Amino acid sequence: VADSPYVVTGNVIVDSGVTLTIEPGVTVKFDSGLGLTIKGTLIARGTASDQITFTSSAASPAKGDWVNILFHDDSQDAIFDGNGDYSSGSILEHCVVEYGGDRMVYADSSEPFINYCTIRYSSYFGIYAKNASLKILNSTITQNTGVGIAGYGIVGGDLTLSDDTISNNGYGIENEVGVTNISDSTIKDNTGIGI
Repeated sequence: VADSPYVVTGNVIVDSGVTLTIEPGVTVKFDSGLGLTIKGTLIARGTASDQITFTSSAASPAKGDWVNILFHDDSQDAIFDGNGDYSSGSILEHCVVEYGGDRMVYADSSEPFINYCTIRYSSYFGIYAKNASLKILNSTITQNTGVGIAGYGIVGGDLTLSDDTISNNGYGIENEVGVTNISDSTIKDNTGIGI
């Protein structure tokens, strides 16, 4: 955090078997057209008072300024204990992800845990799950141009949403083939379909 903000000037790949840990309070700024690909593990665990921010490096940020955070098929899925609590694997917790591209948080046959995050201002999909089941808790998904949370693919993916607010997107939630489990959440003011 002492060296924050970090400016990404070339595409970054976290290789299989490697863990990238980002400390609370860090800001990561992406130059135009760039992104972060996770083939190993991403541990981005901020706190309520010190969030981690992934954003544009532009002086006047706009939707689509950078590409995305891509959790590759090879990345380490989140693992939960017998009580359903996170124990290891890729996680975004107390993070803000903003001003990214078409699939801003992209789980490609991978299953990171998303908890206490704000996902906003993407050029289309805020969270895009392809052939993946995701647990998204305590998060705000808002002002994404297309769909707040989307599940697609040949393999059915389940979305588990609890204590989330999904608002002011094009569509709120769109799940093509999987089961969507929603509890204690607010879905409102999406300009197209809510669910």
